[in-house]
Amino acid sequence: MLKAVFLVAVLSSFAQILPSCGGSPGDAAVVGWVEAKFVDRTSAAYTITILGTEYDVPGYFYQEVKVGDLVKWDGKVWTIVKKAAVPRLAAARNRPRAPANVAGVVH
Repeated sequence: MLKAVFLVAVLSSFAQILPSCGGSPGDAAVVGWVEAKFVDRTSAAYTITILGTEYDVPGYFYQEVKVGDLVKWDGKVWTIVKKAAVPRLAAARNRPRAPANVAGVVH
């Protein structure tokens, strides 16, 4: 019994070392924060950088995504998981202001 448990443990450890047989490297899921985005001048491809790796993305996704967004590639579709936070200063600039006090009228 102990030999069987030991054998299973050794084989499962060995299996972790071997590369997977399922799918191509492009099918692997990607989740990460967009570090940069640019258009490659040589191929005219829309490219984003996640964890130091460049990925070509469709034009509609490139236009929608911003640096700082959390994105996901499931092997078929790119999606934005979480939009980048708006800095507080920018949010304060966009807040509507109270009307000015006109000719001594108190609001």
